[in-house]
Amino acid sequence: MLNVENISKSYGKGDVIHHVSLGVSTGDRIGIVGRNGGGKSTLMRLMSGIEEADSGRVTHHGGLRFGHLMQVDEFDPELTIREVIFGTDSTHSWASDPLIRDVLKGLFGSHGEEVLHRKIAGLSGGERRRTSLARLLTSELDLIMLDEPTNHLDVEGVSWLANHLKNRKSLSVVVVTHDRWFLDEVSDRTWEVIDGGVEEYEGGYSAFVLAKAERMRQASAEDARRNQLIRKELAWLRRGAPARTTKPKFRVDAANQLISAEPQPRDGVELLAFAGARLGKRVFELHDATLGIGTGESAKILAERISLNIGPGQRYAVVGANGAGKTSLLRLLSGAIKPLAGHLQTGTTVKLAFLSQHLDELNPKWRVLEAVEEVAQRVDLGKGRELSASQLCERLGFGTDSQWTPVGDLSGGERRRLQLTRLLMSGPNVLFLDEPTNDFDVETLASLEDLLDGFAGTIMVVSH
Repeated sequence: MLNVENISKSYGKGDVIHHVSLGVSTGDRIGIVGRNGGGKSTLMRLMSGIEEADSGRVTHHGGLRFGHLMQVDEFDPELTIREVIFGTDSTHSWASDPLIRDVLKGLFGSHGEEVLHRKIAGLSGGERRRTSLARLLTSELDLIMLDEPTNHLDVEGVSWLANHLKNRKSLSVVVVTHDRWFLDEVSDRTWEVIDGGVEEYEGGYSAFVLAKAERMRQASAEDARRNQLIRKELAWLRRGAPARTTKPKFRVDAANQLISAEPQPRDGVELLAFAGARLGKRVFELHDATLGIGTGESAKILAERISLNIGPGQRYAVVGANGAGKTSLLRLLSGAIKPLAGHLQTGTTVKLAFLSQHLDELNPKWRVLEAVEEVAQRVDLGKGRELSASQLCERLGFGTDSQWTPVGDLSGGERRRLQLTRLLMSGPNVLFLDEPTNDFDVETLASLEDLLDGFAGTIMVVSH
């Protein structure tokens, strides 16, 4: 179906992909894992022909029909959902197709005009993602390549997508995702992109973790940092995933040997804890508030009679369906939008950092070092410890050369890691995190969990 022969790709600072050969056959379900910036999305773009390899060859056989879901959903905001999915096709050309009706009902709850005539400009991040998926899944394809398909989706959306892909037996799937559950559900082979190459494993994510543990046990020269990461992943596996595996007992025993003592949370590998400001007794108080979008008669009411008292040190998870108003609630509390009724009181000591879904705050023309220096030349880690902007970049995984990489050339996970660090540099005592796990690799997710464990202030998180 698709063959990759000895391909390499460089962006001027060494090969991101180096002499890789692999193939995709009919019915394959392949999950791609690896570190942020390691080349996962690059490999997928080379396979689909969006980018050309510097050397080697990519071959599509037999009139291959394929589609590619990109990390970022970019549409003309004036188009409707219907126009994005079907273009100028007449309704009767698709309305009777059972597959199309199933996809629209699964992603939007309906295939009626009241849903399909909504404009892109008014959609949430999750609704835009559903639109991109609908355009792909309603097309007649042999192969789909999905780059972070679960980004912005709510739990129900992720579950529906996994079940839908499992039921499309003849459809080949290649997927890059940070969602470990989703990988286990949809993939039966795993490619790890590491040091420019690709290592292949049989099975989904759980099987990959176990096989990786066995290789580590046999290769005693593995470095300590990656050992610690795989132990943390094995600990996650032991807490719930083994029921989804059918691996031999000796593999599970080898894994248990590695996780006899789960490592202590680390604090300073990828995401650093910075000195924070003191937080008073009042953080946010909402009194009989109405949350909505727009003004006047055109306003869309999302929630009414909201009364909340958010205190210091509290942690809130904000959940709900795509489009329910999760992001809007955070924006209301942050002061970005005003309540349509009622009022908001904010504590005088609140120092808020807000990680948005789409990272619009990052100028793509900045260099990495400039993005950090734009906040501060030096940062205070507390207890008399300081780092220069350049030293901080190195701790984030950006070496001396890559510190001059334009932000627009970074991977999605690298941009998100950079922006989160920029926010933390200001020493906030309140964190709003809107889908913070989008695009993050497993290593950065573990670091984020450790950082939040040790954060003394108030946290509100929107996440699936």
